[in-house]
Amino acid sequence: MTMAKVENGAVTQVGLPSELRPLTLGALADKGWHKVVGTPKPTEQPAAGYQWEYGAEWSVDNNAALGTWTQQQRPQPYPSWSWVDGEGWVAPKPKPDGDYYWDEATQEWVEEQE
Repeated sequence: MTMAKVENGAVTQVGLPSELRPLTLGALADKGWHKVVGTPKPTEQPAAGYQWEYGAEWSVDNNAALGTWTQQQRPQPYPSWSWVDGEGWVAPKPKPDGDYYWDEATQEWVEEQE
């Protein structure tokens, strides 16, 4: 379970420090720590090259910390790939039809072997 430190009605830290992990939930609440409660993930598909991430902006409601869902750019899969708006990360060569994986060393698509 993820915990958040709440001070003056605002989340100031997310993630319980290891030295506090042995404490009970009641003791943590006394120190201002509250559970992070998830909200439903959006059902719409994120834009090409993006993914849904949950986190800041944080709010506090009924002794629970609530985050928001935002679209964040996916990490670059390989150094040779370039970002193209509307498409996401794109290999230097188009992927052939079928089951292929990218080999960064040769910068070629390699057919999957069964």
